[in-house]
Amino acid sequence: MSEEKENVNGEDKGFKIEINSPEEAAKEYAEHMEAEIVEDNAEKTSAEPVLEEENMEFAGGELGILKKQIENLENILKEKNEEILRRAADLDNYRKRLTKETEDKVRYANQAVVKDFLPVMDNIEMSLMHTEEGSPLRQGIELTIKSFKDVLARHGVVEVNSEIGTIFDPAVHEAIMMDNNPEFENNAITLCVQKGYLLNERVIRPAKVKVNKI
Repeated sequence: MSEEKENVNGEDKGFKIEINSPEEAAKEYAEHMEAEIVEDNAEKTSAEPVLEEENMEFAGGELGILKKQIENLENILKEKNEEILRRAADLDNYRKRLTKETEDKVRYANQAVVKDFLPVMDNIEMSLMHTEEGSPLRQGIELTIKSFKDVLARHGVVEVNSEIGTIFDPAVHEAIMMDNNPEFENNAITLCVQKGYLLNERVIRPAKVKVNKI
């Protein structure tokens, strides 16, 4: 019996099996858990600065992205405002141009009719050359010419100043002949061959004149 007991205890094989009491096992387990807790806390403490730095880098990256987005939006807003201003200016210019074109159409609507009557006026004035001074016929023709001119004036038609001695103006005069008369200065009109007319300050027929060149 003693032999079997020794074999069970393992003494004949050269090792010893220690069996702790429940109290000792509990104490050992508690110490082991405490050591693990301390180790975990140490790892977390060492990791906190790294996480904080990573969070700061992440926050800085987000801030940079937001700033870039704001800058892009500001540029887009600036471009849109400039486009709106350009379109507003174009619209205003178009409105002014349309208004002027409409006014011009009204102001010069009767230009073609007036031009058709000008040769008639020329013929009436030429008829004065074949009448005697003070004759009733001449007086009648003069009254007709005056009435004709009054009607034209009410519609904005006036004669171009082409009296003898007036300085030639290419904007309203047309030189069809040259003269060399020392009694007049250079570029002075020495003869009006055909009268010119303006309609609301627009030349509808330039005066045909003889210009002095010395």
